Amino acid sequence: MAAASAGRPAALQRKAPTAAGRGRRILGVCGMHPDHQEALKKNRVVLAKQLLLSELLEHLLEKDIITLEMREHIQAKVGGFSQNVELLNLLPKRGPQAFDAFCEALHSR
Repeated sequence: MAAASAGRPAALQRKAPTAAGRGRRILGVCGMHPDHQEALKKNRVVLAKQLLLSELLEHLLEKDIITLEMREHIQAKVGGFSQNVELLNLLPKRGPQAFDAFCEALHSR
């Protein structure tokens, strides 16, 4: 393992699993990685103010990150800010691929 991780920064090297680490690893399979959740949380206000949802939702729908029902639920909120907040609340629960798909959608605009 030392040879495989020799070129990686210390922050990206695997550590022996602890009880908390095992819980995060399981979350990584079902939910968004904690680092990605933190990035969304730190940028929440800026994102909620600035996201333009129409293309973003279509991209997330195409990538199977959200369902048609979720899109309708988000669009049912009154005002762009409330819609953006609803999406930001939903994203961390949409699996480990949700953050990358979200970032890709932002870059494709």
